[in-house]
Amino acid sequence: MTELRIAIVGLSVECLIGSPLKTEQADMQIYRGQEMIDGDLWMVRGVLQRLAEDDHVLAVPLMWATALPGGALTSDNYAAIRKETVELLRQNGPFDGVVVINHGALEVDGLTVQPDADFLEAVREAVGPDVPVGASLDLHGHMSPRFIELATVISALRTAPHRDDRQTGYRTTDQLLRVLRTGIKPHISAVTIPILTAGEAAVTTTEPGASLYASLASYDARDGIMEANILVGFAFNDVPWGGMTALVTSDGDAELATSCAQELANDIWQRRHDFVLRMETASVTEGLARLAAATEGPVFVSDSGDNTTAGAPGDLTGILQAMLDLPAPPKAVVAGITAPQLVRKALRAGIGAQIEITLGDEHISLAGTKKVVTGEIINGGEELHLSGFQPYRSVEAAWTAIRFGDIVATFHARPIGITTPEHFDSMGLDRAAFTAFVVKLGYLHPRIEDIAHRHILLLSEGTVSLDLENRDWRHIVRPALPADPDFAWSPGNSTYTG
Repeated sequence: MTELRIAIVGLSVECLIGSPLKTEQADMQIYRGQEMIDGDLWMVRGVLQRLAEDDHVLAVPLMWATALPGGALTSDNYAAIRKETVELLRQNGPFDGVVVINHGALEVDGLTVQPDADFLEAVREAVGPDVPVGASLDLHGHMSPRFIELATVISALRTAPHRDDRQTGYRTTDQLLRVLRTGIKPHISAVTIPILTAGEAAVTTTEPGASLYASLASYDARDGIMEANILVGFAFNDVPWGGMTALVTSDGDAELATSCAQELANDIWQRRHDFVLRMETASVTEGLARLAAATEGPVFVSDSGDNTTAGAPGDLTGILQAMLDLPAPPKAVVAGITAPQLVRKALRAGIGAQIEITLGDEHISLAGTKKVVTGEIINGGEELHLSGFQPYRSVEAAWTAIRFGDIVATFHARPIGITTPEHFDSMGLDRAAFTAFVVKLGYLHPRIEDIAHRHILLLSEGTVSLDLENRDWRHIVRPALPADPDFAWSPGNSTYTG
């Protein structure tokens, strides 16, 4: 049997257009060749697992670029990654197929087309129009007619919080190998659904996400269907390709793919008013009062408006200031505050030093109050190396931990997503010594969720405020919820095919 050569490439970054910080080359973590095999990387590991199951397939990992969610990529950063991807594909080809591991909410300064589609266009430039290409995406991504014209098969995550990156990479690759082994010509149909919702209102552990995502298996089981997917989208970006997407790939029957995509879209539309926050939520004042009264821990508190895993800068200190003002604050860690000048000052002073700082001095995303405080530097370093599986970077920038009485706050030279227990462990913080943890997240990421006794989501201010109704929508296709009052809709005019 002839050996199939499958290239693996990708650019996976969720970008927030409204962030005042752009995603620069220094923010990227780029893996090449053997590093992709050794790294236990997001989705890459599932692709490699499936390819390894076939003795007659050669995996050719070339380059995968990722970063913590942040502002739009600078044009130079994107151009360099795009160019290297094309060069690597051309230099190492020919290939029988390509797996592209992207996010789906990529944004690039100055680019007026959907950036993920533009990246897929670059792949096509390198390998030609006839080589099958599988795309593996986050469910918080977007879709466009150009994207499905360029992709042969598509898979997206089916869990939020995300627990199935390995399975998603596997499914993409399995579909691609089926195309190569059988010669079928898949057909993709998609429906854009005019619903803009935050991921926190569309988690797959509660309704309506739980049942809608559970229904995908029944579509997959239908004769002639390869896979169905739902993209929730990234509602914090006001872009023409925004909104939810119902996406169905058939093994060649265009009418079947379209009818199933429209059926799935209708199912989602019927549940449109069910996309609401179902976890414990509170204002900042009320949420911190509940935290102070809590008798069992650990309690995790989300500073949702400054959620760095949705692209916010992580610069706001309002929650820390409010915690310090509590009459009897709990033993707590307030983690992940972006403050590069403070980090430099603390590292110069050294561990054990007393330091006076002005909280709020480095606010860039919102104006806010300032508070002068004095604390003890208890740890820090030029880099933060993380162990265990990491969904984003495994090496983070300079940092410091400062104690203010019963509260320890961690400050970082670049935005960081505190998404795993290893983040606390790597900073030398004994988790058993604290009852409360404040993190700049929305919903908790899986391994934090697994150790939390309770989670309180604060409806805080910031660049990813969950108050979507009052955003200034200018570029999305209208009408759309919640920008417009309820309106009649059917999928016919919102359907496109590849």
